[in-house]
Amino acid sequence: MNVLQSWLIVGIPGLVVLGALFVGRSPLRSALGYVALAALLVFFLIVPADTASAAAVGVVGALLVAAGRGGEIENEPEHHQDVKRFTTDPSAG
Repeated sequence: MNVLQSWLIVGIPGLVVLGALFVGRSPLRSALGYVALAALLVFFLIVPADTASAAAVGVVGALLVAAGRGGEIENEPEHHQDVKRFTTDPSAG
């Protein structure tokens, strides 16, 4: 399998699945996303023997880590969930 075939068969669908796993704030999906990212990185290191492809997948992983996906920030409520003003609930005060 050459580099083009590996990107068409595994790389592009893998990145689409990774994008879907990291949408939202679910810690479980984030953990599964990191497992899938590691599997994709290992695939591109071993199968096509092309380090540039593995580096491209690694950059995606670095960006996800830098964005804070899957960390403790996922457990914190979003801003709109703890705002007590501008509500129709009279007990919110």
